[in-house]
Amino acid sequence: MAENGTPAEEYHPQRTPSPRGQSPPTATTSACTINKKLLPVKSYYFMIMSAVGDLLPFIALHMRALGLSPKETGIIYGVMPFVGFFMRPIIGAVADKLKKHKAVLILATIFTGVFYFLLLFVPFRPAVPSVSISTTLHCNSQDSFLHDCDDGRSQDSCQAGLNFLNSSISDRENESISCSLWCRTGADLSKSLFTACFNDTGPHNGSRRCSEKLTFSSHLNFTVNDIHSLVAPDRYLNGSDSCRDYDLRNISSINNSTHEGRRILCDREMSFECEVTCSETFQCNQKRASFDRTFIAIFFIFLMANIVFAPIFPIMDAAAYDILGEEKRHLWGKQRAWGTLGFAIWAVSATFILHMQGDQDSEYSVLFYLFLPLCVLSAIVAGFLEMSSDIICGQFLKNVRNLLSHAEVLAFLTVVMFFGMLLGGLEAFLFWYLLSLGSPKLVFGFILVVNCCSELPMLWVAGMIIEKIGLVSCLYLALLCYAVRLLVYSVLSNPWLVLLVEPTHGVTVALMYAAASSYASIIAPPGMSATIQGLLAGLQFGFGKGIGSLITGYMFENIGPRWTWRTFSITCVVLLVIYVILNLFVFKSHSPAGRGSAEGDEPATEQARQEETLMNNSAPSAVEGVQDTVA
Repeated sequence: MAENGTPAEEYHPQRTPSPRGQSPPTATTSACTINKKLLPVKSYYFMIMSAVGDLLPFIALHMRALGLSPKETGIIYGVMPFVGFFMRPIIGAVADKLKKHKAVLILATIFTGVFYFLLLFVPFRPAVPSVSISTTLHCNSQDSFLHDCDDGRSQDSCQAGLNFLNSSISDRENESISCSLWCRTGADLSKSLFTACFNDTGPHNGSRRCSEKLTFSSHLNFTVNDIHSLVAPDRYLNGSDSCRDYDLRNISSINNSTHEGRRILCDREMSFECEVTCSETFQCNQKRASFDRTFIAIFFIFLMANIVFAPIFPIMDAAAYDILGEEKRHLWGKQRAWGTLGFAIWAVSATFILHMQGDQDSEYSVLFYLFLPLCVLSAIVAGFLEMSSDIICGQFLKNVRNLLSHAEVLAFLTVVMFFGMLLGGLEAFLFWYLLSLGSPKLVFGFILVVNCCSELPMLWVAGMIIEKIGLVSCLYLALLCYAVRLLVYSVLSNPWLVLLVEPTHGVTVALMYAAASSYASIIAPPGMSATIQGLLAGLQFGFGKGIGSLITGYMFENIGPRWTWRTFSITCVVLLVIYVILNLFVFKSHSPAGRGSAEGDEPATEQARQEETLMNNSAPSAVEGVQDTVA
């Protein structure tokens, strides 16, 4: 312990000279001391990130449950990062002028909880009705088949025949869709008894080969296990584009009695009108309501939530650095790690809560009820923070125009913005995509756990990896990992398999940003290091993520999720090739990755700069990415 009661720094002979006449402090004294000034810092990071982990990763799923389309969700997620980008310095400047940083932090934390909680009261959008599918069954003692005509029916009016199924599932050969048919006889036969049975072998065997005869009065119901094998374009017996006859085969569960057979046979010529219900519902082509009061309510409330959330972390980070002081700025990462811990615990807990609640979309409400008290507790903890009046967190970017005149800087920032676009698209629509594949919500929790577990060790060894392969090579590696990761997303059939590629998250986020922040400090023109660092964060977590969310939403609706991920994967490869060529043949003069090429003591100087940057600029984690995107 130092004489003033504060914990003494650990002694390092090569860095910290021992005060004259004093011996180095012992490890025992340092290990048993709790810095009470830093305890509120750790507690606030833990509490506010617990709130973030509880709700924010699942906001896009709540929007999906309310009935928003991918395009609408992309618009909302696309606008909010821009709001945060501009509101952070504005609110920070107000706090600087009034010298009321703690009050602003407390109020922002409380209102964040309130506005996000208000999303719970946004009304659900009426669901688009499903297509009503009907057809005609003809049955006799020798054969049975489905006679299907459009008869003026159209999907736009939510009525269709089997021809609609033919076109709707023609590209799903690997998916098994079962359909149940509930068939009623005509009015003239509604009171007549008839006998039907399964024929287990083939046609023209009569009722002698039936496994079991059943007597019916007016209706018949059965299941076709694989409707694709029945209505495939090459399976109909005869017909035209408007009317076709489909051979009825491979049916089961006749009148709730389990059987397996080739076809149904009737004791006489019978005709039935059948309603078809499939394991997958098909929505009408009616124009879905968009930009209605549901969208407007979500957009306005979400906008207000993002405005009040925007200054929380800039003020808190500035307060943490102020409390640490110049000599202990490198310990900021250890304070921030408590936030990562809180995020991981509550994100996983929220996933298990959703899993236990079932698959009903309304069950997201429990997360909102937890989010508000967590924000209130965070505000209470903020009241114990010791903030000086010297905190400055509202400075805006300067000299950006001059900075962008450098070709190497411009190319680098373009790559960083592309990383932000990918991150924004994934955070807004990865869970959405997995849910469309039938993923249980438990998968989401495992994804968040793997992400956090891959980030923490990567942040720990980032400096060593950068030293081994170079800064620019880390950016190359991140692009390559993104390409592989997105390609795997595009071919997934089992949602659980996503966990195989999620460990690459440590490379695509943690290692990438550690290398990017160091690379930015090296290529920055003299006197513009702070400018490029601010621009780096703004482009990735502001403009990049906003544009990425917006584009991904439009692509989801127009080309589908699988081709969206494939397009992004191909773009990663193309950008990787272009960036490699630029660095090899255009930007050779700087070459921050090749430290051994400089003369004299330049390698050591540059390495020292990189190590210092890595110590002072801790890489934002994926959970920071979540907070910047969805808030």
